[in-house]
Amino acid sequence: MEKTNHVLKGLGYSYILTLAILLIYNLVLTFTSVSGNTIAMVTSIITTASAAFGGFYASKHIKEKGLIYGLIVGLLYIVCLIVIVYLAQEKFTFEADMLYKIFLTTLAGGIGGVLGVNFK
Repeated sequence: MEKTNHVLKGLGYSYILTLAILLIYNLVLTFTSVSGNTIAMVTSIITTASAAFGGFYASKHIKEKGLIYGLIVGLLYIVCLIVIVYLAQEKFTFEADMLYKIFLTTLAGGIGGVLGVNFK
């Protein structure tokens, strides 16, 4: 049960990090002359880094099987995000680039998990 708590905390912290960085990015877009063409790339970087942070946090506190728990956090992160997008949009279509995002985010969570379990 304690491992589940750490996984869910890692997931929660990754969403908090995502929201905070997206808010900062939104302010940058609003008050500067940064182009809106960068939105897709920046959101991809933010979600990938947040999933890695969530995997890092979970495996750092669990202290074993960092790859597995990191992959779990990354997969849960992107699946919950897809569900949120599905509920928010009127027309939702599952596109091929979503598979790439699922793979990338899950892998980032796994890498974060490996780093977290080995972090002293």
